[in-house]
Amino acid sequence: MKLNKLIVVILSIFSIGLITVCSSHSDSDVITEKDSARLKEYIEMKYASDLPPDAQVEVTGYEKTDIKGFKKGNFKLSFSGRSVDLPFLIDESGKYIILGQPISTADFEATEINGIKKGFIQISNRNFPILLTDDGKYIIAGEVVDTTVDITKEIMDKISLKDVPMKGNKDAKVTIVEYSDFQCPFCNRANPIIDQLMKDYKDKINLVYKQYPLPMHNWAKPASVASVCAYKLGGDEKFWDFHDKLFANQGQINLDNSNDKFKEYAKEFGLDEKKFDECLADQTVVAKVDQDIAEGGTIGVNSTPSFIVNGIVVRGANPEGLKSAVEKSIK
Repeated sequence: MKLNKLIVVILSIFSIGLITVCSSHSDSDVITEKDSARLKEYIEMKYASDLPPDAQVEVTGYEKTDIKGFKKGNFKLSFSGRSVDLPFLIDESGKYIILGQPISTADFEATEINGIKKGFIQISNRNFPILLTDDGKYIIAGEVVDTTVDITKEIMDKISLKDVPMKGNKDAKVTIVEYSDFQCPFCNRANPIIDQLMKDYKDKINLVYKQYPLPMHNWAKPASVASVCAYKLGGDEKFWDFHDKLFANQGQINLDNSNDKFKEYAKEFGLDEKKFDECLADQTVVAKVDQDIAEGGTIGVNSTPSFIVNGIVVRGANPEGLKSAVEKSIK
């Protein structure tokens, strides 16, 4: 989708751009209606072909920063029941804005390499590693990797396999850990690929499901919570029934009807209605979903679907990549 590409481009540290906009500058921390209207019109016109017709733009968070000569603000784009934040800086003349947000290097930590510090940039609530030389002359988008360690073991050691939905042979030589999002169309495309792998390799594979709802999908996290409840109340069997039902009905679920749909499916699969309702409101279940998201972040997951095959990372609905990883793991 064009809009997703737009968001990635704008929020990427490498795409921070300088834009000229005419302005009547004010030292006030409250943006004037005139300047707000001008900025909104600029964004609407600049990205007219990428934004859906119902998109609304609002300027929020206009305030001072620690950077001399700059204030910061945020373009809030609302459309189709979801919203996206595009932060910006504006110079003291009011003539220029920079799409992006400042990153403080004060908390960067030393690495195993002398003269290199590490930190993170946050994009759409996800942390991405970045390196900085001590003299401040260079930044590197990446992380320090020790090539002397067993990378597959290092990755698998970061993944908890306790109290999680599984399918297949739990004693199998190959474990596939899937980080997925119930609202993600590409995750839906991956399901038949995984089903075929399970048929082809039978008892050689154990499939583990991890929650990774993306922030731009407005009913994905509630769906994750509901599926965890299905697992808590009905074990692996009810979880996978619920899993399949959510993906089969992905096009019929929206933010407004999602809660009713989840309860309808729970009733269909014979789950206790009262306990299911209580589970949906249980903050420890929400915390479990957040824990899966955080865990995925520690091993580099930043998109869905993402698969970890015995420590080998496979991104996307990639049948060839998954089969290759399984073959390597078996051999």
